[in-house]
Parts: sequence; structure tokens; C-alpha cells
Amino acid sequence: MRKILCCFIIILSTVIELNAQLPASAYVYNDSTYQIKKHPWRAGFETIGLNVLVWGFDRFAMNEDFARINFKTIKRNFKTGFVWDNDQFSTNLFAHPYHGSLYFNTARSNGLNFWQSAPYSFAGSLTWEFFAEIEPPAINDLIATTISGIALGEVTNRMSLLVLDDSKYGFSRAWREVVGFVTSPVRGFNRLITGDICGSIKRHIINIITSKGFPLTFLSEQEIVILPMTISYLKGNILLI
Repeated sequence: MRKILCCFIIILSTVIELNAQLPASAYVYNDSTYQIKKHPWRAGFETIGLNVLVWGFDRFAMNEDFARINFKTIKRNFKTGFVWDNDQFSTNLFAHPYHGSLYFNTARSNGLNFWQSAPYSFAGSLTWEFFAEIEPPAINDLIATTISGIALGEVTNRMSLLVLDDSKYGFSRAWREVVGFVTSPVRGFNRLITGDICGSIKRHIINIITSKGFPLTFLSEQEIVILPMTISYLKGNILLI
């Protein structure tokens, strides 16, 4: 069991390290870290709240036996340690990764970058395995929820950012918010509680003149990546030499 845990930690560390070494993307202006102030504590509370919400649904709405937890079941889980479960395919390789993506996006939608968000997926899964079920914690559930949750979470995070546009109004804004909410429910929730779901941004024109004399025009809500320099949230004229 210790060997499995060590391998899992090594894999997670490798994924985080590789992502940290990736070069800046042309789509970097869509990254929430450039638009939202970081709120790690709020992300942590939302991760815990997500577990409480899902557990409450399983326990009181679905009346599931595995959700009938108490202090004795939690103590037994810590005493038993990790096992390998044989749940059905849809549970282990769909439900768990999706649940992990929600943990991951509590952090992504609160302004944290990829590698800063990864531990939230791990922590959310770990607390669920030990506290929210009467069944012993399953190492394969922890791996699937964390690793697959990070991958699926980043996909849904970027998809929602491609759809959302705070400069739009009316029907165009409404359908974007709905699609964004469905794609990344946690981001939709955070936009709702912060007021961003109905807020707007001021559009300032940025005029950029290149060394060749060609004018480029951008909007100030975009992060403009012209290697090796990055321009964001500026107003006025810029001369690139």
C-alpha cells in the first residue's frame, strides 16, 4: 500500500512539474489567473462545501447506505487504511473524475493557476474517502478522482472561458452564461456570488505600433502576448521597437 501511495505522489508531482515548465500559450489571456484575484481560502471552503453538499444529497435525498456515516465509521476508515474497490466502471471512471474536476475548478475559478489548483483535487478526494463514506477509503478512487479530475477540470475550465465574454449583453450574454455554467458549474457559482454573472467590463482601445509600422488594435480586457513581453489591462498607445 505504501508503494502505491509513493507511486501516486510521484506521478502527481511529475504532472505538476511538467505543467510548470510549459511555455506561455497564445490563449493565455483566457486564463482566469489574469482576470481574477486569487482566493485560496474561499476555494478551500468551497471544496469542503462541495463534499458536504454531495454527501447530503446521497444521505437524505438518495438514502444511500454508504452515506450513513458517524464517528465510528470515520475512525474505522483511518484504522483500516486504503483498499482497492471494485465499483462499476461508470462510478470509478466517470463519477469520480467529474467530482475531481469540481474540486479542481473551485481553485481555478478563484484565480489559482493549474499547479496551484491540483492539490485541491487531491485534498477533496482524500477527505471524501475518509469522512464521507462508511466504506474503507479506496486508493484507486483517490487516483482516479485526483489525476483524471485535474485533466477533466482543466478542459472544462478552458472551455468555459472560451464561451464567457463579459463584454456581451442581452441574449448573447445570457446563452454564454448558461453554457459556461453547465460546462463549469463551480465557475458559474462563483460568478453568481461575486456578481460577475451580470457584470460588465469597460472596453478601452489599445493601439500598438510595431517596429515595421503596422498598427494593431486590441481591447483592454485581453492579455496580449507578444513574446518576449506581455501587455495586459493597459490604455493608450504603445510603441514596440
